[in-house]
Amino acid sequence: MNHKTKATARILLAVVLTICLLLPLTPAPAMAGQNPPVEEIAKIFDRVAQEKKVPAEILKAIAYHESHWQQFYANGQPVGKYYLGIMQVCPPKDPQVVQRLKYDIAYNIAYGADILKAKWDATPRIGDGDPAKLENWYFAIWAYHRWDSYNNPHVAEAYGRVPFQDQIYKLMNSEYIKGVVNPVQVTPIPKSQIPKSGVPSKSVSWQTPQPVHYAAFASGLPTMSRSQEDKLLSAVPRIYGCDRIDTALRIADEGWPYGCTTVVIANDRDFSDALAGVSLAWKYKAPLLLNSQAELDARVKQSLLNLKPLRAIIMGGENAISAHAEQQIRETLYWTQDIERIAGGDKYETAAQVASLFFEGEEKASGVALANANKLSDIVSLASAAAAKGCPLLLVEQDNLPAATANALTQFGPETVYVAGGTEAVSEQVIRQIIEATGLAEDQIQRFQGNNRYETSAHILDAFYPEFTEMYVVNGKAYPDTLTGAALAASQNVPLLLIPPQGPTVGSYTEKYFESLAAKSDTAIELKVIGDQGAISDRSILKMRYLLDETSGAKGRS
Repeated sequence: MNHKTKATARILLAVVLTICLLLPLTPAPAMAGQNPPVEEIAKIFDRVAQEKKVPAEILKAIAYHESHWQQFYANGQPVGKYYLGIMQVCPPKDPQVVQRLKYDIAYNIAYGADILKAKWDATPRIGDGDPAKLENWYFAIWAYHRWDSYNNPHVAEAYGRVPFQDQIYKLMNSEYIKGVVNPVQVTPIPKSQIPKSGVPSKSVSWQTPQPVHYAAFASGLPTMSRSQEDKLLSAVPRIYGCDRIDTALRIADEGWPYGCTTVVIANDRDFSDALAGVSLAWKYKAPLLLNSQAELDARVKQSLLNLKPLRAIIMGGENAISAHAEQQIRETLYWTQDIERIAGGDKYETAAQVASLFFEGEEKASGVALANANKLSDIVSLASAAAAKGCPLLLVEQDNLPAATANALTQFGPETVYVAGGTEAVSEQVIRQIIEATGLAEDQIQRFQGNNRYETSAHILDAFYPEFTEMYVVNGKAYPDTLTGAALAASQNVPLLLIPPQGPTVGSYTEKYFESLAAKSDTAIELKVIGDQGAISDRSILKMRYLLDETSGAKGRS
């Protein structure tokens, strides 16, 4: 080798050595990751569920079964080899998608949700195909793992196994991550209806198993832990008793803990008298108590002894509260003789007599509320709101203005007449009779109407309470609760909102109303509930509280 060749070799060797020194001695480690806190993972599931309309309850249980909610091992490497990440999905051919599935937990969850949705489309439809019903996902969950005999309950049992979908249902029924997930009841399809082998057929009509349970996204709520639910519910007082009489007494305890000067007593079955009593309750800052017709209820007697009123007003004639019951009231309130009965010839006269107590001498009314005596659903919110503004309630028929009501309108000379309900409640014919009796212009008669009692109630609150910091809610079909609650709300000048038994469902006017309240309020609105779980469920309370907090400046302050 000549000198020139040796020099060239030395140069090449130096270059090779330099390259070798620059190269790592071991392969470069892959990108590492860390699992977020389980609370944060739960929020990701909730967000994905809302976006894709896939039950978060199911996604969470599948993920826990597959990976225990882990996207990464302790060493930072992605979970899984043949299946990837928290949802353990089969890797596709696209290498970029594979990388995201390995390192992006939100993407992995969304990808798993899409797979579950695809299985939903590919498997036999259960019931009406409503994805909000957890029971309707049985076959889709089955297929998420393997859509074959392996997960057939009969086949699995023969081999001593529990099929995948039944394992998921069992998980959902447990608090598998304490403080983060709540148990969820789901009804499986009876094994007797499943074929002995193979998979269920699309040609068979599959009924939704009963009872039905709904996913959280159906109510517009995220799935919450028990601790989260308890925190929200603890901020919402609930007033209720074992029956309508007891509920009225509990309301009295709430509103008048130190006693009162006046009490109003009405029949627990004759709602028209109790309705007129709402106005009196406001005027005299009095609780409205309910009692049976025949005799004084022992619980009412004890309440009278506790309240120690100096005056008692009995609503209605002896068909409402008997003479015997009246005597018992007098004997109980032995320290006063100021006990009177307000009773007209009918409900219209009784309401007019009550209204006359509002205006003495030449005093004119600023406003009068008017409603169909047979449409209680339209009346309650208006009776309470109007009373709180000093406006009594008068009653009409759909197509007739009773003489007692017409005379009262002429006597009071109101500046405004507030009407509850549409023409099916108070016809235009009655409106013309009101104009004739009062001399009012058409624009001085304000009608409140909606597509249902709940929308009407919201319209009334918008008009009478443009701003407020607390409100009562009551089941619009629980009439005794609505009446005694209306008296309490009126006496405190607090709005009373009627809500449907199922609460503010997704897309309903009630939901939109709560969202509007939250949007225009920069302070927390205190929510108070009248009625037990049968009247207004905890789920409904959570939805209302969530709407008020989620979309307002007061978020998180409840």
